[in-house]
Amino acid sequence: MNWKEVSKTDDLSLVKKAVTELDVNERDERGRTPLMLFLTNRMPVEAIEILIEQGADLEVHDKLGDTALKKAVKFKQIEALLKLIEAGAKLDSPFGILATAWNAARIDKKIADLLLETKGAVRLSLTLEEQRVVDRVLYEESQKKMCEKIERINSAEILHAIVNEYNWDDGPEPMLSVFQNPVTQKITLLDMYELLDGDYWLDKGNSSDPLSTEEERHFNQLAVALNERLERTSS
Repeated sequence: MNWKEVSKTDDLSLVKKAVTELDVNERDERGRTPLMLFLTNRMPVEAIEILIEQGADLEVHDKLGDTALKKAVKFKQIEALLKLIEAGAKLDSPFGILATAWNAARIDKKIADLLLETKGAVRLSLTLEEQRVVDRVLYEESQKKMCEKIERINSAEILHAIVNEYNWDDGPEPMLSVFQNPVTQKITLLDMYELLDGDYWLDKGNSSDPLSTEEERHFNQLAVALNERLERTSS
C-alpha cells in the first residue's frame, strides 16, 4: 500500500488504515504530500479530515511551489478549502500577495472571495451598483471626465475592477488617476504594472531611442511611478 494508490480510492477505511502504517507527511518525487495527492485526486473531504487529524503539514510546498491550500484552489475543492482554513492553513505568504492562494484563485471570483482574509486581498465579486459605477467610468467618452470620476471613487474594489477591465489602448491618463487615488491597493498597482507592460516602458525610457510622443512619455511616467512605489512597499 502506498499513498498514490490510496489517493485514487474513496474508501475511507483504507485511508484510516494507511494513516496507521504510512507517514502522513511523506513526499513523492514532485514534493507532494498525501494531503496534496488527496486534493489533486478529489478525495472526499472526510479523507482530508483524517489526514489533518493525523498531523498532516498544511504549509509545506511541493516543487511547483504549491501548498495544500493552493491545490484546493487549483482543483476547485471548496469543502476541502474551507476545512483547511478551519484547520489553520495560512492565507498569507512570506513571498507576498502574488504567492498566495487568493491570487491563484482569482480566475474564479467566488473562490477568491473565500480567501479575503489574505493580507492585501481585494474583493473581486462586485455588487450590481458597483459594476454600474465601473461601467459608467469605462464607457465615459471624455478622458478628462473619466479621470475626474476616478479621482472621486473611494472604493478599492471598484478601482481594482476598473484597472482590470480598462482598454489600455485608450491611453495611460485614466490609469494615472487610479495610481494617484489614495485608496488604490498594492495588488491593483501590481496588476497595473503587468497590464501596462511596465518593464517594456522602463527599458524604453532608458534606451537611446527617445520617447517620441506625449502618450509614450505618460506610459513611461506611469511605469516609473509604479515601479518606485512597489519597490518602496516591498522593502
